[in-house]
Amino acid sequence: MHFIEKIRAEHPAPFYIYDGKVISEQASILHETFPGFCFLFSVKANPFLPVLKKMASLGIGADAASAKEVDLALEAGMPGENIYYSCPAPTEEDISHVIGKCHIIADSFHVLSLLEKAAAERGLKLAAGLRIHPDFTMDGTPQMPSKFGIDESLVWKVDFAEKYPHLTIDGLHVHIRSQVLNTEQLGNYYDNVIGLAVKLQKFLHTKLDYINFGGGVGMVYDKAKQSPLDYQKLREMVSCSIDKHKDDLSAKLLLESGRFLACDCGTYVTEIIDIKHSHGKTYYIVKNGANGFFKPVLRQMLLPFHPDHIGASYEPFATENDSYDINVLSESSDTEVVDIAGHLCSGADIMAKDVTVKKGTIGDLVTFSHAGSYAYSLAPLLFASQPMPQQFFIE
Repeated sequence: MHFIEKIRAEHPAPFYIYDGKVISEQASILHETFPGFCFLFSVKANPFLPVLKKMASLGIGADAASAKEVDLALEAGMPGENIYYSCPAPTEEDISHVIGKCHIIADSFHVLSLLEKAAAERGLKLAAGLRIHPDFTMDGTPQMPSKFGIDESLVWKVDFAEKYPHLTIDGLHVHIRSQVLNTEQLGNYYDNVIGLAVKLQKFLHTKLDYINFGGGVGMVYDKAKQSPLDYQKLREMVSCSIDKHKDDLSAKLLLESGRFLACDCGTYVTEIIDIKHSHGKTYYIVKNGANGFFKPVLRQMLLPFHPDHIGASYEPFATENDSYDINVLSESSDTEVVDIAGHLCSGADIMAKDVTVKKGTIGDLVTFSHAGSYAYSLAPLLFASQPMPQQFFIE
């Protein structure tokens, strides 16, 4: 933790620290599990430029959910051919901004119409990927409605060449769940996506340039537990699916990840600024709770309703219970049970309840692990007009 104190000597808490070495380690796991695949980083997970530059140095491209994220990826050194722009409802202005900078994926028939209009006005034949909401699910249950993508059943009813003469459908994008920790489910999902890609190619009478499988690969937050994912088996299942269709597919295979690549690289560091005792409970009041690191606060809000399991529908705003290692950097050898609360004027600004930590004093630092993805970028940083946390990247 010496680097935390070194940073604190020059910069007051709160701040985030991101470790590039961890990103490299996580990227290696993906490369070993999915040989021949290309990987995309979900920029919304952590748009901090040094983090994006690290991704670019590893050959990782961008999954961009906004026109601004396209620009950030380009600024980080990612080439346009490695940037895939996918948004549920881009505006005409967004589309105009990103044309020629990246791959564009249409999320609806309306977006296809906007792309057709933009291409016609420019006299272009524009390539566009298609995000499909498939008939299959991750766990075999009946498919549910979704705001993402075009229902698979509707795709087969459209003559794309006739309706969108200035467009060429060049890619498939599917994404139905994040943070999956079941090897069989993931393997079957990737197999189903490949099958859908082959079906789409036959329907369009063309070869796809890329298949974006979305994400899915989960990570275990409690490091005392081993990941239930069998990476070797997953590799074998995916390789089998690819071999089964090797005569039909020549597409680039893409997997996107924000959490898996970056979550472990981040530590949130804040400071105890008051200690209070109320009706037998001890509170450590810290700088920037919800308005610094919001995810643990939201988890506490949901805990009474989901005491055993926080479902995937809350991703990425909240995740599983016991998702963070919390440490008080104290000289004391004693421990105590405390609640850790932020200093906002809200009773909901509670980061942790009844946690056992080293006994702290005012001025001690408190650290939260797993703060590299969906952390700074998710927090309501402007609430109460407090100073914002700083961010630092180390190797």
